[in-house]
Amino acid sequence: MQITVHGTATALEGKEISIWHEAPAARVTQLDGSQNVIGMISPTAQLLISIPSLKTEVCSLGAKKFNELIKAFKKLKTIMVTTDDAEFVRDFIAREGIDAAEVVLDSSRDFAKKYGLLITEGKLKDRLARAVFVIDQEGMISYKELVPEVTDEVDYEKCLEAVEKAANFKKKGHDHENWMGV
Repeated sequence: MQITVHGTATALEGKEISIWHEAPAARVTQLDGSQNVIGMISPTAQLLISIPSLKTEVCSLGAKKFNELIKAFKKLKTIMVTTDDAEFVRDFIAREGIDAAEVVLDSSRDFAKKYGLLITEGKLKDRLARAVFVIDQEGMISYKELVPEVTDEVDYEKCLEAVEKAANFKKKGHDHENWMGV
């Protein structure tokens, strides 16, 4: 897999993730230094946003835009993942009012490798590629966008359509009415 960085082809390391496959569990670091696991099955739909660096204009704007757009979804857990340092991220969250999403660090690059997003060369080496993943309540990836050029933004409209479907997803199986043939 590869993307471009300012037009230069750049290889990505990690497993390529496909839609309608199980979302891998990935270990991330919270801003207080504790470890957490994201991905996989969850009580609510998840939106995982991979951010190369909040220190850049496109990433900063994207984080702020997503923070506003997702406020309408009550049944959604949004996690922004970056490789920036914790102090900068805490300052960014406070300064920009990021309150609808949790921001975590991919310190060990576990998320990057399990989701196929680790940039392996160039000035963004060891950073994340820009991507979004929507995971339904059963832990299946229902939407994925790996942005081909790291300096471009994601397709917010398509992502939000996928979030809407996942947030209103009904678990499989039978409910009483269907079982009774009503």
